[in-house]
Amino acid sequence: MIRTFDREFVHGAFTCNNPAAMPDDLTLRRTVIGGETAPNDYVVIWDDLRIGRIFKTVAVGGGADWSWSCFLPNVPQRSGHRGRAGSLDAAKAAFRTAWTALQSELSYEEIRQARAIGADRSRPWHRP
Repeated sequence: MIRTFDREFVHGAFTCNNPAAMPDDLTLRRTVIGGETAPNDYVVIWDDLRIGRIFKTVAVGGGADWSWSCFLPNVPQRSGHRGRAGSLDAAKAAFRTAWTALQSELSYEEIRQARAIGADRSRPWHRP
């Protein structure tokens, strides 16, 4: 399931059946950059871990589409783990497919390392 939260307002959700032993709920939260909420820009959260981003872009000629990418900070990102889609729902579906593939390849050690990296508050973007 991917849940989208815009403050207290639920933007949209859908369910995907995945019998994997690990949780399969994904949540979209508005991206905050420099204290500002970015419109049409979401961080994807899985089991309290940031695993990706989905955001609206403006293409050459003024057309718009959605970019998405799924990743862990300690795992190389393959080309199939990112892409573009024509709508938010299509980006969510593509993200879910890529995440399911990536998740099936992850070890618990890789997930543990990603959590440690995410908890490291010494990184420059965590400093006031």
